[in-house]
Amino acid sequence: MDSIWQEYEKQWRRLKAQLGLVVFGLLPLPAILVAVGLSPVRMLLIVVFLGVSVGILYPMWWRIKHNPLRATVIEKRSRRIAWVCRPVGFLFGIAAMLSWSVGSTAAEWVTLAFSAAAVMMLWFSYSSEKKAKQELRSASLRD
Repeated sequence: MDSIWQEYEKQWRRLKAQLGLVVFGLLPLPAILVAVGLSPVRMLLIVVFLGVSVGILYPMWWRIKHNPLRATVIEKRSRRIAWVCRPVGFLFGIAAMLSWSVGSTAAEWVTLAFSAAAVMMLWFSYSSEKKAKQELRSASLRD
């Protein structure tokens, strides 16, 4: 089991490196969208969609297909939490950014609320994943 887990970790690092190169390749995208003449809202939607797809959804989908412990209850629970909390936390962060750009006093409070919600969602997702990894590793050591 240890060698299978090490191979999974190696593949996971390779995926993160490849996705990092994809993101690096997408750096000129905003300039291209400005040159095309898209409205700011459409540009934001395109960039957010690509960010969520490449940075959140695809890695979680890959994890479902390749994790050697994907059938365990602990991993399934951790995955469900991640599928809800990470995209919602990211979108709350975008909403906070948009609210902050308004500049009024009320918008500052809305920004604070969205920011706090985003931080809590992302923290809960990552802490539950860390706890699940610890539980799975301790269970594999007992076996």
